Amino acid sequence: MHAHGTGRTPAAVPRRNTADRAALPAQASAGHRAGAADAPSLLALQRSAGNAAVTWMVQRALGGQSGAHGRRQGTPVQRSIVYAPGAGWARTNLPPDRFAALLERVSGEKAGSTFSIPYQKLYDDLQASSIETVVAEGQVSQGARAHFDPSIDGDGGTLRITQPEPNPSAAQLREFAATVTHEMQHALDSVTGRFKSQEKPQTMKERRISTELRAFGREAAAALKLALGDSYDKSQGKLSTILKGIPGDRITDERRQLAYEFHMLDSYNAKTPGKALDAFDGTLEVKRSKLLERVAGYLYQYELVTAIPTSGEALKWLRGKPEVVKKGLEEGIALFHSQRPQLRVGEAAAPQVPAPVG
Repeated sequence: MHAHGTGRTPAAVPRRNTADRAALPAQASAGHRAGAADAPSLLALQRSAGNAAVTWMVQRALGGQSGAHGRRQGTPVQRSIVYAPGAGWARTNLPPDRFAALLERVSGEKAGSTFSIPYQKLYDDLQASSIETVVAEGQVSQGARAHFDPSIDGDGGTLRITQPEPNPSAAQLREFAATVTHEMQHALDSVTGRFKSQEKPQTMKERRISTELRAFGREAAAALKLALGDSYDKSQGKLSTILKGIPGDRITDERRQLAYEFHMLDSYNAKTPGKALDAFDGTLEVKRSKLLERVAGYLYQYELVTAIPTSGEALKWLRGKPEVVKKGLEEGIALFHSQRPQLRVGEAAAPQVPAPVG
């Protein structure tokens, strides 16, 4: 479950030690061992000492309760998105409305007009979940912008982000948001049990490919929303034509190609359900495919093959795994279709995409 848009293939990204994945949840369990009866006094002591990390740990152990809030200890409290100590930038800027305001300031554009925040619904769903997702900041491996680490039991986990550099450009913020959308899809799969639900007939490693395929679809849709907004007008032409004309400072070449491939796969699947991969028999060029290139990297990373396969070999592997196509690719296509900019019908023409900067 690695981030994209860094210029590195998945195969080059080293896997993490499972102990590192559970570092933050493990800290929370220490609060439980301290005992609920001692927690309020410990909280007061740590607040006076300014130890934010311990305060946060004990608050999580109590489910966010304290006597000051008038809640009885032991009453269940719904957990959702929790910001770890040191995640100040994320706490301030990651919530969708705040990120929209940040991108408005940097780009001079208006949210909902020429761009929209693609992870709004994901954020809301994670916030409403009864299973906690921790947001932490720090350097993500291989220079990636974000990475979701599932907990050992597969429920919830930690979304680790590397905040954008000071005074980021609008292009950098768009890239960051598209990557965060990809990783939040992994988080949603975890908290909803979507990953566990695929246990049979897929193997664990095949399930990892499926969850990546779903996240690819959501990421491709995210890149389009960040470049175009929530909708486009018929007068602008077909989406495939619009895609080609989006300026390079609004979408990277990799994500432009990925979005085009999902759009074509969506068209083929709509005409003949279950036959999306037929798009590679004519419309889509196998050797240029960013989707197949990524799948090839993950097949090697998850040790489903002994050497990095070609894109053609990755396609052959997918065709031999109908359950991965069904639970991964087809669901990724459905996510792309539902989350991409939609055709505006019976309204005034949409604002045109701004011209390239410079």
